[in-house]
Amino acid sequence: MNTNERPFFISKDVLDTINSASWFLMDAMWMLQMEKISVAMIIPTIATGLCLVYIEKRKTLTLINLAILSWICMNVSWMFSEVLEIPFYLTAAKSLFALGLGFILAAVFVSGSLTETFSHFKRFRILEKLRKAP
Repeated sequence: MNTNERPFFISKDVLDTINSASWFLMDAMWMLQMEKISVAMIIPTIATGLCLVYIEKRKTLTLINLAILSWICMNVSWMFSEVLEIPFYLTAAKSLFALGLGFILAAVFVSGSLTETFSHFKRFRILEKLRKAP
């Protein structure tokens, strides 16, 4: 086990994969107007997001995981605002956007480096590897 992680029964990589897949399915089912399946996908998406926040010991990555969880909850609130047609949920989604942005800014402040903060996102690491490739 990595010393930067708390013990957990599922590895961080597996949780990250489950989180990404369930989030993708939640949004895809929403787009395809399969509301019941989309709503069902909220549970594994938020649960794995919370687990990722718990597992990480490093402050910067915890803040990034909190930003990602805010983004997920923003998506959920936005979905509810459309289904239930209650303006509160859209206001909540906007607030969660601001909260997520705050977590990202806090992560940059804690790490002291914009590059280091965003290097924790896998797609940015892949882009860096592509730039270094001959």
